Amino acid sequence: MPKSMQKLGLAGCMTLGLALSTQSSLAQNTSSVTIYGIVDAGIEYTHGVAAGGRKENLTRLNGSNQLASRWGLRGTEDLGGGLKAVFNLESGFSPDTGGLLQNGRLFGRASVVGLEGPWGTVLAGRQRNTIFDQILVYDPLPLATYGVTAHDNAFFTQRPDNSIKYSYKAGALSGSLLYSFGRDALTGTPAGSQSEVPGNSRIGRQLGASLNYVAGPVSIGLGYDQQQGVTATTASEADRRYLLAGIYDIASTRTKLYAGVVRRENDVPAIDTKSHIYWVGVRQGITGQLGIAAQLSRASQSGSPNKATLLGTSLFYDLSKRTQLYLNAAYVTNDGASTQGVANSTPAVPGENQTGIVSGIMHRF
Repeated sequence: MPKSMQKLGLAGCMTLGLALSTQSSLAQNTSSVTIYGIVDAGIEYTHGVAAGGRKENLTRLNGSNQLASRWGLRGTEDLGGGLKAVFNLESGFSPDTGGLLQNGRLFGRASVVGLEGPWGTVLAGRQRNTIFDQILVYDPLPLATYGVTAHDNAFFTQRPDNSIKYSYKAGALSGSLLYSFGRDALTGTPAGSQSEVPGNSRIGRQLGASLNYVAGPVSIGLGYDQQQGVTATTASEADRRYLLAGIYDIASTRTKLYAGVVRRENDVPAIDTKSHIYWVGVRQGITGQLGIAAQLSRASQSGSPNKATLLGTSLFYDLSKRTQLYLNAAYVTNDGASTQGVANSTPAVPGENQTGIVSGIMHRF
């Protein structure tokens, strides 16, 4: 056999051996993929919905009253040495119609991939902003339609596109940092013209940070978010939010007490306003399956008579670990020209009050 053929054969054997060795090594790594979701729907009655300048009543089948309906895929692969590859794809939908939410995105709630290790977690893609992460912890009715998020729902449930987030936990402290190259790839004319714009990296840029401290019954959270304008004219202007919130957990009585504030400073000339959202709340276990939660919140603008005060309550009963029945009620009062509704989708007549009640079922899978 010619020496050249011998060399090729030897090289082929070595390549095959390396491939088999690598395949064997990879086979030993553990990986998992989980499918999960929530379906939540109920019948809602709202009194005082704005319709042509009049106060009207609205009865409807409404989805995502207690928690947002979604389905998703979550996976990990153990790479060894404490390192893991992770991903999460999560789609939001409206159970009453079956339609996609988040402006029709297939995975509008989350679309991330990254690495996790002893040094923390890095995720890249579309994901929650850092104050959104905090609201999930410090709102006594987290993501319920009658919770604190009703005052600023578009932001509290905002997920920036094109983002990188770093998270870390060490003892009582945990925190995160986020940077988005362009927070909304679907906006603008044409679509995408307000995100990752050549020659102007400020357009649509977003950054954020959060810090949590947990010691015994006390939890304290700080949050910051900054969004740049979405045009060349407003790109240098910023919309900033600051969060301070806390929880006191009285384990002996199954009581959690909540308080928080979000301050907004918007420098965009067309808005140029400062506003606050304050809240207090409680979650109380009554029996092993029955519980109640309530929040009282107030939104106000500096130098403006426009103010809104929202009282939201939730009575819930767990049929199992995965299925819950609930009865939620809310009442909102508006001052000045405020049009705050009990939920973000039911605006009130300026300066008028509104009442809402919804009863439904939520199932996790």
